[in-house]
Order: sequence, then structure tokens, then C-alpha cells
Amino acid sequence: YWDATLGVTVRAKLLNDVSTTNGFSGQFVPNKTNQIIGSAIQRFAIAFGANPYDPLDSNSTFDPLLVRWSDQDNPYEWVPEVTNQSGEQRVSSGSEIVTGISTRQEILVLTDTSVYSMQYIGPPFVWGFNLLDQDISIASQNAIIAVDNNVYWMGKDKFYVYNGRVQTLPCSIRQHIYSTLNGDQLAQIVAGSNEAFSEVWWFYASTGSYVNDTVVIYN
Repeated sequence: YWDATLGVTVRAKLLNDVSTTNGFSGQFVPNKTNQIIGSAIQRFAIAFGANPYDPLDSNSTFDPLLVRWSDQDNPYEWVPEVTNQSGEQRVSSGSEIVTGISTRQEILVLTDTSVYSMQYIGPPFVWGFNLLDQDISIASQNAIIAVDNNVYWMGKDKFYVYNGRVQTLPCSIRQHIYSTLNGDQLAQIVAGSNEAFSEVWWFYASTGSYVNDTVVIYN
């Protein structure tokens, strides 16, 4: 079943003027990225959207469709060599990578129009990419969640689930949700789960609101 409830209070603390200094010994580490995650099983650091490796320019032009990864077990090594497993791969569908998320079997990479499966295949190519579906959308970088072995996300006009293949998630209140959310605040949408009740939650800003004040729940 589905449920949408107004009046959910979400408290956020904004931290301003906070600076940190971190030292690292790596060279050619991506200096700009949309997102970086860790592949816990294979032990890689993976950047979605990155500046490509150029031995002559450590500040190469940012590519929003480029996936780069570090050497295995070494998040400081990003220079591709025959002696390591660092590398990069550009996906071709869409205009930017919105997000990536790890599952038990693979990593899903979502652009603004497509879904890719990213699977570890070992040297020399290290990671393989398979286009799963096109003509999809995702509302925000955080509008996605992996629960058990399924991945759920909220698109810009419908909901989706991946359980080995991409499917539209039937929603009996879809028209109500998309007619009452603030389309200018899609970037704030965030997904969560309530495992005790087998629920997936999406928090979003309703019409006229600039903060997340509404939740839609899928059981």
C-alpha cells in the first residue's frame, strides 16, 4: 500500500564556515566529482562524474559522465598502470551521472536518463558496464535506496524498482504526489527505509514549501 502524510518535521542543522585540512600522498586524485562511494566487497573508491586522468594535466576538464575508480585497497592511487586496478570508463547515455549505489551483486549507476549495471570483472578491464534501461529519471541524488536485494528510487514523474530488471513501481497515489510536490525542490528529496515494517520512505517538499515537509511511504 501507499500513504502520503503532511506535517512531518525534518530538522536540519546547517554547518557554516567549517573548514578541514586533510593530507594525502596520492597523485591525480579526482579534484571534482558529483559523488564518491566505496565498494565494500571489492574495496575500491569510485567517483561518479570526474575529471579524467591526464598525465600532463592533473586539473583536466570535468566530465559529468565519467566513472573513475582507485586501485583496489588503495584510495590514494588513481593513476592507471598495468600493476594496479585503477581506471576509468565513460558512460554514453544521458548528460550527467546523478548517483551510484551499491547492492549485493553490483553497483547501479543512474544518469539523468538511464540505468547502468557496474560489475567487477577483474583485470585488465576491472569493471564492466551494462546498459539496463533508458528513458528513466531520478528526482535527486538521494532519492534512491537499496533494501535487501532490491533498489527503489523516485523519478521525476513515477517510481521505479530494480530487482534484476528495471520496472515501474505501481503507485495508487502517484497523481496526488506529483501534483502536490514542489518541483523546484527536487534536489532535497531523500529516501529511507523502515525495515521493521518493510517500508520505503521518500521525504519531499510540498507545494509552497522550501523544506521537506511531506513523506510518501511504500510498503
